Amino acid sequence: MKEKWSERTHKIIILIIFGKIFLMKLILLTAGGRAGSDFFHSLLDGHSQILQFPGIFRVDDKLKSILKTEDLKKKAKLFIKFYPEFFNSKINKFERWDRLGERKQSEFRVDKKKFINHFYKLTHKKKNKDNYDIFINLHLAYFLTRKKNIKNLKILFVHTHLLNWTKKFIDIFKVKKVNILHTIRHPLSSLTSPIKSWLIFNNGKSFFPKDLFYQIDTVVNCIYDLKKLGKVHIITLERLHLENNVLMKKFCNKFKISYKSSLKNSTKNGLKWWGDQISGKYLNGINKNFKIKIYEKHFYKKDLIFFQNLTQEIIKKYNYKFYYARKNNLFNIAPMKCEIAVWKNTLKQLFAYKFRWKHLLSIPIFYLIRIILINKIIINLKKGSLPKQI
Repeated sequence: MKEKWSERTHKIIILIIFGKIFLMKLILLTAGGRAGSDFFHSLLDGHSQILQFPGIFRVDDKLKSILKTEDLKKKAKLFIKFYPEFFNSKINKFERWDRLGERKQSEFRVDKKKFINHFYKLTHKKKNKDNYDIFINLHLAYFLTRKKNIKNLKILFVHTHLLNWTKKFIDIFKVKKVNILHTIRHPLSSLTSPIKSWLIFNNGKSFFPKDLFYQIDTVVNCIYDLKKLGKVHIITLERLHLENNVLMKKFCNKFKISYKSSLKNSTKNGLKWWGDQISGKYLNGINKNFKIKIYEKHFYKKDLIFFQNLTQEIIKKYNYKFYYARKNNLFNIAPMKCEIAVWKNTLKQLFAYKFRWKHLLSIPIFYLIRIILINKIIINLKKGSLPKQI
C-alpha cells in the first residue's frame, strides 16, 4: 500500500512541476557588438530560479533535425552531438571553457547517459509533444543531470545571441509575447572594439566583408529590428560593470525572481569564467573601473562622425557621450578606413590559403550593400521609440 501511495505522490509532484514550468517566463538574450551578452549570461549561471544552458543556443538546421526525430533517445543523442560543449566544456576553447575555475585549470562534464535517461522519462508518456515541450524537457533533463532542483523555476532563459537566430527561434517554437534582453555599449565603442579584435584574433582568418557589415548593421539597426519580434529590454555593458548591484536587482524585480549573491559571480556551470579568447586577455568578472574606449585605428574621423550621426538617438536615449562634432551627413559613399583594412585582410587570407575567392568577390557586393542600407535615410525609416533600460 505504501509503495502505491509513493508512486501516486510522485506522479502528482511531476504534474505540479510541469504546471509551474508552463507558467515560466521565456527570456531571449541577444548581443550588440562586444556588448557583454556572454558576461551577463555568466552572472545568471548560479541562479536557482532560472532554467538555462550554460552558453549560446545556436538555432539552425541542426536544431530542426533534432526536433523532427521521432525516437526520443535518438533525439537526445543528436542534441548532445550538435551541442557537445554543453557536456564537455573542454571542447569550447574559443569561449575559454577549457580554462575555467580560479586557477584556470578546470572544466565541466555533464553525464550524457543520465541526460538521455532523464529526457526520456520526462517526455515518453506525454502524447502531444510539440517543439516547445521538447525544448523545455531538454533543459529539464540537463538540469536534473546536474542535480539541480527544478521545483522553483520561474524563467526559461535562452541565449539566442544573433538577430537571425532569434527570429528562427520564435518561428520554430511559435512563441508569442516574448521578452528580449539586448546588451549594448556605447555605439562607437561597440563598433570599433570588435573590428579591432577580429582583425587581430587568429591573424584575421575569420573576418571578411560580410562580417564587417554584420558588425555595422548590429550596432546601427539591431535594436529597431528586435522591436518587431517582442518586448525589448536594454542592458548596457557600462552599467553592468559600474552599477552591477543596482542593475541586477532591477532585473530580478522586473522578472519577479529572488536576488541572489551568485549574481555577482561570472561562472559557467559553477566554475569561474574568464571571458573569451577574442578579448585578448583574461577578464576577472565585474570591473568597477570599466571605461568607454573608442578604438580609432581602423577609422577615419569622418567615418566616426558618420556613425555617431547614425546612432545619435541611441546615444541620447541611453545617456552616452557625443565624442565628435555633430554633423547630419546622410551618406558616406567613399570607402571607409575599416573597409579598406578588411579588404586588405581578405587579400592577405586569399594569398595565404588560396581557397577564399568567394570573400574576394564579396568586397564590392558588401560595399554596395553598406552604401544602400547603412545611411541616415534608411535609419530614419526605421526610427521609433527606443526600449527602456533595465
